[in-house]
Amino acid sequence: MLTVLDPETGLLRASSDAAVDPGQMNAMNGMSLEKPQPLTCAILNGTPYFIPNHEELIRDWPQTASIPWLDTFVAISIAPLSPVGDQALGAWVVLYDREHHSPPDERALMSTLADLAGQALRRIRLQQARVELAAALQQSMLPTLPDHLPGLEVAARYRPSRDGLDIGGDWYDAFMMPGGAVALEIGDSQGHDVDAAAFMGQVRTSIRAIAPREPEPATVLTRTNELLVTMNAARFASCTMLYIGPDEGQVIGTSAGHVPLLCAHKDGSSEVHELPGGPVLGVVAGTDYREETFTLEEGTALVMVTDGVVEGPGLTLDDGLKRVGTLAAQALHNGSNAEAIADRILDAAVAVDHLDDVAVLVIRRV
Repeated sequence: MLTVLDPETGLLRASSDAAVDPGQMNAMNGMSLEKPQPLTCAILNGTPYFIPNHEELIRDWPQTASIPWLDTFVAISIAPLSPVGDQALGAWVVLYDREHHSPPDERALMSTLADLAGQALRRIRLQQARVELAAALQQSMLPTLPDHLPGLEVAARYRPSRDGLDIGGDWYDAFMMPGGAVALEIGDSQGHDVDAAAFMGQVRTSIRAIAPREPEPATVLTRTNELLVTMNAARFASCTMLYIGPDEGQVIGTSAGHVPLLCAHKDGSSEVHELPGGPVLGVVAGTDYREETFTLEEGTALVMVTDGVVEGPGLTLDDGLKRVGTLAAQALHNGSNAEAIADRILDAAVAVDHLDDVAVLVIRRV
């Protein structure tokens, strides 16, 4: 049986895949280290205990005579989960229903295995701390969408990957331009770690700073690309950017090596919309990105996604795009708003066991 110290509560949690008495497990769960007994002392002092019988337990630990669960076994061996000299993170406990004198080789083996388990647990907790830090960094960089965008419903969703540090470089953004148009973007920076999230923040911040001074999204990507190339960035990013006029629904769109745009209609039909543009950002100097102008009809929705939404194990890009377009169009035909459409697309992406980050941005003209 393993007893592990919960870092948040400071109490013990017990687990075992053996036929351990449930009463013993329940007694150890939630135990405080302040109670003096062999288990808590082994964890606090980093000292193993091999107690061959109940008489020796009571002799050396008379205070345990009043603890009911300690009467349910005869002998006990306890090895702290930590290398020598380090603070133990828990203990490995072996209970015997008869007297047991542990020979030296058994004690050495148990202590060695407990030390290795402690090292593994310490690495797991360090990794978990890094994951939580990285996830907080990622979430802090994702914007809050404006409450009201004239003539549009906009909804966004994000879910991290299950690999690496459980975060990545996917992002989305939506903001008002000085002339009244709405700028929308979605992108994906290379990697799944803290550096990917940090690079994503650089790209999104750069676009935010450049866009208000540029009337065309293609120029925004051109200038962003030059900035990243000049910085000699070690990573690259894909991106789709749209400007949408508030009244007539005019859309100006461009792409930097990103997943195609999807267009869903009220009649339940959909199509893939390939935007002109250029290569991913931060790689090729001197790139002039191209753009296209088209009209977003009332009631029609545009769906912008990252590749984790439309690609996965056993799911090709073409099949994924068709799948998402169909889902969005069906939801739109059934009267769903942008929020409900975004939820449906995200749920479908998770259902196909996605491994990559996923980000969804739905824009519906009302």
